Amino acid sequence: MTNITLEDIVLPGTVSIFAALQLTRIAKKVGVMRGKFKIAFPATTGEPTFERAFRAQQNTLEFMPIFMPCLWVSGIFFHPVPSALAGVVYLYSRHRYFEGYIKSVEDRLPGFKLGVRCLMVMLFMSSCGLSTTLLRRYADIDIAQTFWQIVEKYLPSK
Repeated sequence: MTNITLEDIVLPGTVSIFAALQLTRIAKKVGVMRGKFKIAFPATTGEPTFERAFRAQQNTLEFMPIFMPCLWVSGIFFHPVPSALAGVVYLYSRHRYFEGYIKSVEDRLPGFKLGVRCLMVMLFMSSCGLSTTLLRRYADIDIAQTFWQIVEKYLPSK
């Protein structure tokens, strides 16, 4: 069993806090737009710019339950550094998505596509890490050790 220390998970934790700050910033921007365009609660329609901003906020919220497990599972079972890097790029993609969507429906796509790619990378890292751990624990198969044995067998020794 591997012991996990706080230092091991500080990067995914930091990215998680930045994600919360990003959600807060987006909610504040939507709230400001609601006031600017005089859209009273609970209405969510009216000015098209507000509607796009509101939809971008909702989409960001909808993706958060996908993002967080991918970030944390890949950070714990694969490696925290590449997981956190993918998480930072994901947050950047959500920024691009939100700002692009405010401009036009089409301008949201580059940020959206980058975000989906980041999620796929984190999902892949999560799958690799979980598979390796499950095989080691329940089938006594160590993929990493087997990989390095094969590499050492075919690489010339010094």
